[in-house]
Amino acid sequence: MRSFASVPSATMNLQLAEEVLYDLPPLEGVFLHWHIHGVTATTPGITSLLARREQMLGVATLSGTSIRLLYECATDCLRRLPVPVYSPWDSRPLHARLLRHSPSKSAAETQALLPPGVLVQKTISVTLGERLLLCTGVGTGSLARWHLRDMAAALALPFRTLKRCTINSSTHMLVETFAMQPGMVSPFLHPERVAPLSALVLLPWRERWEAQEREVAISLSLWESLILPLRCLRPLIRQYARRAYPQVRLIELGSEGATRSFIEADDGS
Repeated sequence: MRSFASVPSATMNLQLAEEVLYDLPPLEGVFLHWHIHGVTATTPGITSLLARREQMLGVATLSGTSIRLLYECATDCLRRLPVPVYSPWDSRPLHARLLRHSPSKSAAETQALLPPGVLVQKTISVTLGERLLLCTGVGTGSLARWHLRDMAAALALPFRTLKRCTINSSTHMLVETFAMQPGMVSPFLHPERVAPLSALVLLPWRERWEAQEREVAISLSLWESLILPLRCLRPLIRQYARRAYPQVRLIELGSEGATRSFIEADDGS
């Protein structure tokens, strides 16, 4: 089996990487096993498969450790969701929420591949002065200046720092810092190799999207997304961050049109 990890990231051969991915057993089988037996019943075969995925696909996929922790947190968040009316579609388990699609290297590309009613999760890196931040939200919108102002205020940085703000500074930085290919950068970082982040910033989104029962697509690789209820995303990110990198500050921005202030996430989910 060919390894993609040795291919330089700047000259990514997407066709080769996709062939490597489809040579591997699908994640649906891993998720189904966890659904039936629990994550604690992970077999040596599953551990080996996740390690091979990581080795073969390199920065084009989340790490096996991240996928396992993401599964645990997402399962817990789904269980906690209030379900006033039973719906087999809304209640489907994670192995039925995996979506394969053409490769995408940006949020806009991924959004175009998603079914109606599903929003892409978009994550970007931001440097404010000497501080490195990850900002994540949903949809393909860009950062507004008030987002940056509130981030600076949350970190007690002078507003002049905004003049030295850089967004997604370079492909090299993304790969070297986060061990993720552009299009794969997300808050679901490897718990044992956390980047030198000053903060993870959870951006606001339109309240009506949750009222409309929208879903969100979380990238597992350039070709795979996990589809979850949008209502799950905030508690999912809080729980994952708390378990994977508790030393990193988590900031949640208020929505536009409301008081433009930040709040620190508390210890609850």
